[in-house]
Amino acid sequence: MLRRRSRSTEASSPAQLDPATLGARALLARWPLHASFDPLFGQTPHLLLAGLAAPAWAYLDQALQILTYGQALPAVTLLCADAAATATTLHTRYPHAAQVVSLRCASLTAPPPLTDAPPVTLVLVCLDDPAAAWTQAQQLAAQITQAQQISPLILVELGEHATADCAPRWDGQVLAVSAAQTAQHAAARRARLSDDIARTIHEHYRDTFEALGGDPETTSALQAWASLPDTYRQASRHQADHLWAKLALIDCLAVPDDEVEAFAFSSLEVERLAVIEHQRWAAERYLDGWTYAPERNNALKQHPDLIPYAALNEAGKDKDRFAVRHLTHLLAQSQLGIKRLLIIALDDAPDMTLTAADAHHLAQTLFARLTARYPDRVLGIASTLRDPVARQVVQIGLEQAQARLFWLVPEVMNPPLTHQTWLALAACAERRIVLNGEAERHRWFATRAEIGVYLGAAPPEVAPTKQVIRDPLSGQLRWNFDY
Repeated sequence: MLRRRSRSTEASSPAQLDPATLGARALLARWPLHASFDPLFGQTPHLLLAGLAAPAWAYLDQALQILTYGQALPAVTLLCADAAATATTLHTRYPHAAQVVSLRCASLTAPPPLTDAPPVTLVLVCLDDPAAAWTQAQQLAAQITQAQQISPLILVELGEHATADCAPRWDGQVLAVSAAQTAQHAAARRARLSDDIARTIHEHYRDTFEALGGDPETTSALQAWASLPDTYRQASRHQADHLWAKLALIDCLAVPDDEVEAFAFSSLEVERLAVIEHQRWAAERYLDGWTYAPERNNALKQHPDLIPYAALNEAGKDKDRFAVRHLTHLLAQSQLGIKRLLIIALDDAPDMTLTAADAHHLAQTLFARLTARYPDRVLGIASTLRDPVARQVVQIGLEQAQARLFWLVPEVMNPPLTHQTWLALAACAERRIVLNGEAERHRWFATRAEIGVYLGAAPPEVAPTKQVIRDPLSGQLRWNFDY
């Protein structure tokens, strides 16, 4: 029989959601949790919420449902005026949260407790007073930098002030946002898409249940969308919202389906994502107050599948495997397909004699050959953006090859506010990944990038196997692999 995945089976229109939830989902669509850390490099998500003004609670509700990226326990820290009272509220709201997240509260007026926890990967500041919120963000940036060398991306909820002329400018680290305005613009498309996918999920459950001889109209969790209880709608949304995290976990992206000839998950990818899907489903159950029992009891919120994936029988595992294989169908219903990323590590120590004209020519040659060699891949350029040549190459890659940018941050970076090219590139980065120094940057290059590009300095000892190197004598690119 089907295992009803969490609380919902179908998706509802975003218009049926309250404004805070709409805004929270839009923020998470625009700045996904994985946009600021790399689970494939062993990093663990740690979300820090400062203040409980809207949409903090809605954001926390949504984030907890999609915080599953691997075996390591994610962390959430709440800074608030009354830590003890908030901790009590959290325990009431999420009675078994300790099963899925390290959740703790602390005072808003003291330095955040950052020891014995993974590095903070994303901050959201939600205070009623916009000026106080911005001041709090600046203080947190300094405090986190002192504790972990580099501060992560800090989002500051400023409401209607976020786009006002008096709003602070993006500095590469602290960003003014508005949940309400984000929900009205581009990010809302992702939330609406997730709702379409959630509806498809629900319809699939209904069809499968009916094919097995059941009558979906007699089961509350399988009602038609219009009459489906909100708890089940929400669960389908959570499953749909987590789809983007699953794609990130295998270095894939959703793109218009006319750009994709064919895609299939490998057996290893199916199994890995099935484990993640089971963890996500279990997290949702635990957060809703469910516990393990040998027999399912809806009234007591008990479920026999609240066990590790490895302990499930094959039938139980197959439900999660099918949910993974079904992702391509879910996206296809929205005219989307899946493409794999080709991550290119662009070294940022170029030869200072390289002119802008030379860099432009080399970049055009590089991306023309890569797109011709890998037509079924989306290029992902990893760069620190620290030098002008690297920024020029990245800009050409974004424009010519429609590449995605992984902005690597191995040290405190303070680009001047007048440096619009740097800040504009940083603002459009698909990912902003904090690394602990140059050695870790080289290790990231070697383990996460498929190709290393070196326009100046020679490759270090730890580097990607495939390399494109600018010959210092001829000035031309040398490829150590068949392109």
